[in-house]
Amino acid sequence: MAAKKTTSKRSTSGRSKKAGATPARPQLSPMPPRVEKPVISPATWITLLVLVLMVGFAILFTRQKAKDQAAATPTPGTAMLFTAAEGQPNDIKIETPALQSVEIARNASGKWVLKAPIQADADQAAAEAAATQIGAFQIVSEVQLGLDVVGLDKPAYTITLTFTGGKTHKLEVGSVNPIQTGYYVRLDGGTVRIVDKQGLDALLSLLTNPPYVATATPAVTDTPTATATPETTPTPVGTTPTVPVTGTATTKP
Repeated sequence: MAAKKTTSKRSTSGRSKKAGATPARPQLSPMPPRVEKPVISPATWITLLVLVLMVGFAILFTRQKAKDQAAATPTPGTAMLFTAAEGQPNDIKIETPALQSVEIARNASGKWVLKAPIQADADQAAAEAAATQIGAFQIVSEVQLGLDVVGLDKPAYTITLTFTGGKTHKLEVGSVNPIQTGYYVRLDGGTVRIVDKQGLDALLSLLTNPPYVATATPAVTDTPTATATPETTPTPVGTTPTVPVTGTATTKP
C-alpha cells in the first residue's frame, strides 16, 4: 500500500513540474503576402519604347538620305536622256495643265522662230541655248515608284521634241525629288527616271521668258522751242502812220 502512495506522489509532482513550465506563446495571425512592385513602371516602358522607335526612324531616315545623295551625284559616264544619234532639236514645245505654252522651231532657212504664244522671230542666241540644254540632260537614276508618288499621274509639264533625225519624243515632267537635285520624268511612257534639275530648269524657263527679239528703242531728239512773235497794233484805215522823228529839225529863214 505504501508503495502505491509513493508512486502517486511522484506522478503528481511530475505533473506539477510540467504545469510550472513556460507557458506557450499565443499564435499570431499570418501576415498577408507581400506584393512586390515592378522595378520599371509601365509608363516608363512606354516612354522607352517611343524613344527607341524615334531613334530607329532617325537612323533609317539618315541612311535613306545618304543613299539618295549618292544616287543623285552624277558620275563620269552618266547616261544622257537623248543621244547624238537623235540629231539636233528643230522643234521644242512646252505645255502645262493650265494651258500655258511656248513653242520654238527652225524655219526653212534654219533660223529659230516663235510659234507660241505668238508667231514672231526668235532671239537666235536664246533659242539655241535652250536647244543645247536638251542634249545635256543627264539621267541621275532610275526609280521604281508609282506615278502618283512622283507627280507623273498629272505631269506639271509636257515637252514635245522633234529632232532632225526625224523622231518626235514626249517628255513628261513630274515633281522635284526630295533632295532638290532633279525632276522625276518619263520619256515616251517608259521608265521613271530622275533628270538633272539645273538643265531642265533652263529649258522650262522658256515658259516665263520666251526668246523674243529685242526691240531697238528709238533715239529721242530735241524738239525746237517756238519763238514768240511780237504783237503789232493794227493801224486804223484812212490814217497816216506816225513815223518817229529822230534828231533836231533845221528851218531856213
